[in-house]
Amino acid sequence: MIKNNIGILLLVFGLFCFTSCEDETIKPFEQASLEAAYLEIGTPDVGFFDKGNFDNASSTFSVNAIGEGGVSVSSVDVIVYHKNSITNVQTGPVSIGTVGSLPGDFTISLVDAAAAFNLTEADVNVGDIFDFFFEMQTSVGTLVQGGPVAPRSVKLPVSCVSDLAGMYDVTTTYGFHDFLPDFATNTTTAEIVLEGDGLYSVADFSGGLYAADGPYGTAYGTTGLPLTFLDICNSISWTDQSDPWGACIPLDGGTNSVDPVTGVITVSWFCEGYGENGVSVYTPQ
Repeated sequence: MIKNNIGILLLVFGLFCFTSCEDETIKPFEQASLEAAYLEIGTPDVGFFDKGNFDNASSTFSVNAIGEGGVSVSSVDVIVYHKNSITNVQTGPVSIGTVGSLPGDFTISLVDAAAAFNLTEADVNVGDIFDFFFEMQTSVGTLVQGGPVAPRSVKLPVSCVSDLAGMYDVTTTYGFHDFLPDFATNTTTAEIVLEGDGLYSVADFSGGLYAADGPYGTAYGTTGLPLTFLDICNSISWTDQSDPWGACIPLDGGTNSVDPVTGVITVSWFCEGYGENGVSVYTPQ
């Protein structure tokens, strides 16, 4: 009988412990608090950081926090993570600032975002992502959630503005072709055509040498040297391009870039078949 009573007592004690542990896991007050405040995050005015303008790149978005059921929000802390596009490694979190007056705007520069992770301009790659999260400081403690009407984070990738399409005056200085010293330089016009995001084409990349009325057009029947190239943060590159006799590649040691101030494009090209090469300078009209 005593044994039976002890067994019953142990069973009751076990049920009491189980119920207590379950109650501890639920934490109803904490759950209610999470439902009593939420964030409103606006769309960034610039949806990326411009790597080509590192010192001046920035973005601004609005931040607001709504308290309900007696919960008040005093401020919102901004937390950032960084993901390296080359190594695919994410670092963080790092506190990057606070919005103390709500609603308010939060402005972040690429310089400051990079500095938060001790990164220099050379350390930041095109394709990197800075991911911003938010913590609400409230009358019931620190709350982290996105709310029903806002994303949980703001992602700002590192990219570049590219706007090269248009008409240009093109002056080309030739290093080698079949008719030198005649036609050592030539000035013509060319249209750069947008083919995709940062991708462009030009009908005659030779600056007139391969044009129908140029020396190679007259002698060999060419009608131009069509070429498609890529602009990534004011750096010009291309692959898998050719003339009738072989591949055309960037000239080793040459300049292939865009001046971000003047918009002048300089390309240095080399055709491997017979060694034609030149430096073409594109000046916006």
